[in-house]
Amino acid sequence: MKKLIILSTAIFLFACNNEKKPASADSDKIVNGEPPAPSLETTTADYTSTTNLTYSVDGKEIKHSASLLVTKDKDKLQAGVAFFCMLTSNSAAGNNESVTVNFLLDTKPGTYPVVGRSFQRGKNADGELFGSILGGKPTLTEYKVTITECKDLGDNNIGGHKWSISGYWDPMPIKAMPVMLMDKTKNHPAEVQLGKGTFTNLTFDDNWEEMMEKAMDKMKKKG
Repeated sequence: MKKLIILSTAIFLFACNNEKKPASADSDKIVNGEPPAPSLETTTADYTSTTNLTYSVDGKEIKHSASLLVTKDKDKLQAGVAFFCMLTSNSAAGNNESVTVNFLLDTKPGTYPVVGRSFQRGKNADGELFGSILGGKPTLTEYKVTITECKDLGDNNIGGHKWSISGYWDPMPIKAMPVMLMDKTKNHPAEVQLGKGTFTNLTFDDNWEEMMEKAMDKMKKKG
């Protein structure tokens, strides 16, 4: 439940902070030997106009920008793998496609299991939803994400390190949400085939929870 709350909060912050605000002149000052607590803008991933994800659905190629949210895997789904990663990509243009692939991750190249996935397309009454990310506990699947490159970008000045990863996921099916299939007036497919997805230079901080706590503490003090 705690992870569900964290991920829900993160999605809300992604939606509210798509445009990164410029840092103030005082943002780099150190007070009493400690760096300032991060603002909400520094705790969220950047959405840019750069295409860093290519994937396909039922044979149709889609190119978007993507971002990562990485937290410590408190469920310990796989021994020796420290992190839970949520890769998301959204586009308000075209058919309003949105994909989420959750997988385990360590800070080195390797092959890691997918633990959740979803795909959404269309708008309003014509919208379709496949898979369910926030509706249950992450579980290991037979599908894999392969990290081909993992770079340590150095100290993030907030107690952790920033990383960059590139790689791909294997093709996998995603079943339709049952509630969608209950609408017999629509001809929704029972599942879609999510093709191979390739991503490049996606960045994340390895101490996201601590960054969030500092940001929330800062907001409380301001309030």
